[in-house]
Amino acid sequence: MTAAMSYTADEFGRESQHLETLTWEALCIEAGSTVLFAGYGPEAHWVKRAIAAGAEVEVIEHRESQIKRFGNLPAKLVRGSTSVIPAKENAYDVAVSIHYLHETDPFFHAQIVSELARVARRVAIVEPSPPTDPLGRRIALLYSQAKRELGQFEYYQPMEYWKKLLQAVKADVSQHVFAFSKVPPREYLADTIALLLDTMEVEEAPAQYLDELRAIAKRPGSMLLPQARYVLVGATIGELPVPSFSRRGAVAPVPEAPARPPAAPAKATPKQPTAPPTAYEKPITRDAGYEFPPVDVPETAAPLPAAFAPAAPPAPAPPVTDFGIPMEPPPAFVPGLPFGAPTPPELAPLTEQPAAPPPFGAPFAMPETEQPPGAWQWEPPDTGEEPAP
Repeated sequence: MTAAMSYTADEFGRESQHLETLTWEALCIEAGSTVLFAGYGPEAHWVKRAIAAGAEVEVIEHRESQIKRFGNLPAKLVRGSTSVIPAKENAYDVAVSIHYLHETDPFFHAQIVSELARVARRVAIVEPSPPTDPLGRRIALLYSQAKRELGQFEYYQPMEYWKKLLQAVKADVSQHVFAFSKVPPREYLADTIALLLDTMEVEEAPAQYLDELRAIAKRPGSMLLPQARYVLVGATIGELPVPSFSRRGAVAPVPEAPARPPAAPAKATPKQPTAPPTAYEKPITRDAGYEFPPVDVPETAAPLPAAFAPAAPPAPAPPVTDFGIPMEPPPAFVPGLPFGAPTPPELAPLTEQPAAPPPFGAPFAMPETEQPPGAWQWEPPDTGEEPAP
């Protein structure tokens, strides 16, 4: 692998920071806006960033561990579940779900997105993409299986899945994909596995998953591609903001100097042709649809190794949920949702469903011919008096 195909540690750090800046700018959170976050998220990073930007922040959270850890932040805490949010319609300017939905039961995704859309004028969803390289898929599979045995969830979904959920509740949806262009340094694999191991050890995950992850980290020459990040924003037609993205390597603006007296006019110089605007400078409109910020890859760079190339799509059609949203099949695991999520039971049509008897039989007496075998029968209380004729 040539140097042009991989980042140095410094380059990878700068690129990570740049992609994070693009993600933040895609959310269009401004000072004074009211924002609801679905959970505090990892290290409450995005909650802290919104507070620093001057937004009025609220967080809906039910996990006591997270509340104890971040409850002292200057953000209002709403104790509850995102499936039933205790707020009026359009109570917030924007509701934000960052790396939240892939950790919840997939069968509640539609309900959660619907609630976020009910209480906010705008909904933003940020989710990692499914891994594209074989090693990333194996690590994700191990982590997902370990989570499932602990009664938790870790299922990544394709862009179309999140888009259809959002389109069902908001008329206008923009989408962005922010991804790395080259292979990160090997330290990224070690750091990623170390973080997973720390999390799984705290949660007391089964030992076989921990052992395999440790073995992967020790393999010589192993490389891991970071997952791309999806950012989708939905709003009413005409209310979707247009983000302004920073250029790669841009620095913070310098404060303006005090005004000075106008200088003498300089001699006119021939007008120089201007370079065409870059993708970051071009306006992003609703008609533009899919938007992918460019990456600076040298023209002489060789293609990535075949091991890192995206896998070919499977021939059979992917399974769908009850909402008609396609889902990626799990790699080398039981059929169902991504990475082995349990499939919903197949129910027969309502006309074929047998009527279940009441749990304790009929509450009042029925003719014996209509009573199921062993049904409990109601009898009048014994008062010592003869029943009326």
